[in-house]
Amino acid sequence: MLKKLLITTLLCCLPLQAWAYSQTDLDRLLSTGSCPNGDLSGAPLQSEDLTEANLTGANLAHAILDDAILEKADLKGADLKKASVKRTYFAEADLAGADLSYANGWKAYFNRSNMTGANCFRANFAHAQFTFANLYTTQLQEANLDYASGYMVNMHSANLAQAWLYKADLRSANLSSANLYNAKLERSNLTEANMNNTNLTGAFMRESNLTRAELTNATLDNADLLYANMEETKFDPAALKQSRIK
Repeated sequence: MLKKLLITTLLCCLPLQAWAYSQTDLDRLLSTGSCPNGDLSGAPLQSEDLTEANLTGANLAHAILDDAILEKADLKGADLKKASVKRTYFAEADLAGADLSYANGWKAYFNRSNMTGANCFRANFAHAQFTFANLYTTQLQEANLDYASGYMVNMHSANLAQAWLYKADLRSANLSSANLYNAKLERSNLTEANMNNTNLTGAFMRESNLTRAELTNATLDNADLLYANMEETKFDPAALKQSRIK
């Protein structure tokens, strides 16, 4: 009985220790707009105006940033694991190398942001906006990008294996050399997208719009392209034979 009580007590204490932010760091951020490398884990920052804030290397794991404004903020290398960033405004923010794994970015705004090399494993970006954003080499395995808007987004060499992109708007997106293994792209808009050298093995692309898209040297083994619009799409006929088309 005593052993069970000790284990229960320990488990209850662990989350509090992991998410306890430094009040000193929080006060410094709110008063100066700067807290590089600060401990803000679990901090209540919803609806705060943090425009151009310096948060490089800051610990924002589990932080609540819903509806906050982080326009042009510097978040290079910041830890945002499991942070709540619903509807957060990250326009032109620098998130290079940041960790957003398991973060909830529903309807977040990342237009023109820099997310080069960021880790977004299993993050929720449903309905988020990425217009003109730079996601070069970004890790988005198993991420949810359903209904996301990414006109002219740069996802060159990004890892989107098993990601969800239902009805995503990726017109003119750069997906060259990206990994879309088993990605779900049903009804997505890939008009004029660059998918040269892209791995689309097992990708589910039914009813997607590939008008004038570039798929030269793309791997299409077992890709499902049933009912896809491939008007003026550029591809290797031999590669297409390995996919399901109509």
